[in-house]
Amino acid sequence: MNSLQGKSVVITGAGSGLGAAYSRHAARLGAAVVVNDISAQAAQATVDSIMAAGGKAVAHAGDVSSWSYAHSLVDACIDAFGAISGIVNNAGILRIGKILDLTEADMRRMVEINLIGTAACASHAARRMLAAGQGGSIVNVASGSQAGDVALGGYGATKGGVASLTYSWAMELRGSGVRVNALSPLAETAMAAQNKALMAEQAASREVHYAALPDPEINAPVVSFLLSDASEKINGQVVRIAGKQLSFVTHPLIADPVLEGDWTYAAVGAAFAETLAGKQQPLGLGYARKPN
Repeated sequence: MNSLQGKSVVITGAGSGLGAAYSRHAARLGAAVVVNDISAQAAQATVDSIMAAGGKAVAHAGDVSSWSYAHSLVDACIDAFGAISGIVNNAGILRIGKILDLTEADMRRMVEINLIGTAACASHAARRMLAAGQGGSIVNVASGSQAGDVALGGYGATKGGVASLTYSWAMELRGSGVRVNALSPLAETAMAAQNKALMAEQAASREVHYAALPDPEINAPVVSFLLSDASEKINGQVVRIAGKQLSFVTHPLIADPVLEGDWTYAAVGAAFAETLAGKQQPLGLGYARKPN
């Protein structure tokens, strides 16, 4: 099965963990892969594992938060393989901190890598894909933390930003042949290990609980599908893979009930007292329920 045969893709943050799993799986399905990581040694290790299995890959080390580096990364794919047909914006960092503990340095670095890095790589890839006229797939990496999580407010904000970019870019590129989706993965990784001490407190604050985290490889087939032509009609979606569960994550929606009226201070107070206070949205990641 070579459903990615002829595809050339960039996968960022692919020296280990989820990015490495995505790279190896895409290569097994026939894709030629540019493996990016901040560590040249880690990127080359992933490339070596791909080539040992008979795949095609090259390493390209650098910091995706640099707009100029992102440009060179996309061009490296074209130089190596003749085109770019997909990019997976997986590179990201996690800095834990509740509202009273979060530092400026940690917040800025998460924004730079998780959000600006995604924007830089996607923007350059989209330009090249549109110029070539062959279409393409941009896969961003979001997180369930975008719905809010204890001590992950800064991280979740960057991932919420990634989801918003995904929705907007999908609208902008609709009909062009270039589609934009996001993945919300779940895996046992070095990043997840940073968060282990807080998992019990986080679980108490949301509906969705995880008894254990799956291996990174469980997530990889979803990424390969989104890179393949089989997903050409999927656009602007956040796809959640959590072990044996596969679903979409809902976009932000205007919630029922929508009250109509002239909203004086007194009328607003009455609306909350009589209706809206009892209709507050649950905190944290939960399941969209069908009405009874």
